[in-house]
Amino acid sequence: MAGPKKKRKQNSEKRAKNTGIAPPAGPPHQHATTIAEAVDDVWHDAHGHGELEVPVSVVAALALLAPPAQQRDEVAGELIAMDADRFATFMRTQWAIFVNARPDLVNRVWPLMRPWHGERPLGDLATRAAKRVAGVALQRAQLHLTGDADLRGSTDLLGKVLTLLRGPKAAQARGQFYTPTSVTDTIARLLGPPQEGQTVHEPAAGSGGMLRAAAQAMREHGRDPATVTWIAVDIDEEAIACLAVNVVLWGLGPRVLLGVGDSLSHDWMERAEAERRETLELAQQVRRHKTVLRALQNLEPPDRQPESEQDSSASP
Repeated sequence: MAGPKKKRKQNSEKRAKNTGIAPPAGPPHQHATTIAEAVDDVWHDAHGHGELEVPVSVVAALALLAPPAQQRDEVAGELIAMDADRFATFMRTQWAIFVNARPDLVNRVWPLMRPWHGERPLGDLATRAAKRVAGVALQRAQLHLTGDADLRGSTDLLGKVLTLLRGPKAAQARGQFYTPTSVTDTIARLLGPPQEGQTVHEPAAGSGGMLRAAAQAMREHGRDPATVTWIAVDIDEEAIACLAVNVVLWGLGPRVLLGVGDSLSHDWMERAEAERRETLELAQQVRRHKTVLRALQNLEPPDRQPESEQDSSASP
């Protein structure tokens, strides 16, 4: 008779088989390319052009999941089995968790949050297409890439997804090109890893390929990327939104300042600092209000005598 662990493993494998989850496709950069190509095909087939922030937001939200290795296919199967409405609720929940964990990054990640928490609700077509994107990403074993603490820092999945969705003509028009992982890793090793406590500036950050490579080089030398102050800017708000998620995925720590604008301008950093400070202050106010509200809700009301007893004890 199979034991509980063996039975759970068998059920997980059966669920994976039923949902069509493929094994990871080669090394991390190749696996990421496989996922990005599938997302690109499905989104344009199910939705057409436009609203590209939606499929990127789906891949980003899935990337924030980190189930244990033996449960990844089971979690993927449960997500694939959701209907569109339940999946939309999942997406809203994922981004709410992100806000609570990293309010300092909210302004920058907002382009990816907006479809789920913005004033204009996402349409039915886009919601169904988003669900299909999740399905194909999960079937390409995304959780085995982004759910692994070591593997997710080895590639920039979100940057690949964004680049493929936009297409080569859009990239050329923007003057933006995705730098392969092998190139950024080589540059990072040649330049040498940052020292702990150092400040690193990236004036054309995109989705953060060079920052990822620098952080990986630090880890190879036994250094902690969370000790570095990372300052990055780009004119592309969607690429910076991807970087805001990558900050968490790559373990860059809390010393991060991201901006949207021209790195040659003199005020982008001041604006970014002011926006981050305002958001952090607002988050603190909200948390204080929640604490006070919980305290008031936990207060026991004073004992009161029944009205009949109060009447009988009153003086004539």
